[in-house]
Amino acid sequence: MRRAARVDSNHSEIVKVFRQLGCSVLSLASLGKGVPDLLVAVHGITWLVEVKAGKGKENALQTAWGASWQGSRALVRDTEDVELLVKRMLTSRF
Repeated sequence: MRRAARVDSNHSEIVKVFRQLGCSVLSLASLGKGVPDLLVAVHGITWLVEVKAGKGKENALQTAWGASWQGSRALVRDTEDVELLVKRMLTSRF
């Protein structure tokens, strides 16, 4: 049985800012196994987002999972990163 998910200290604040910017957010932190922390969508565009505090780095499972993922993925550390990612999501064209 998996223990309770560990999340970075800024996880709640990051989720709050995504939502303030009009995004839908689902926490995936409890999945573990390298899966990014958040599923974030805005205007039909969906990204997986890893949250790290300060200079935190992805662990080996996260790096391996990310290398095999073929969809859109990002790492955010602070509210400025969130704002930049949402702008990128809104201007992406498929």
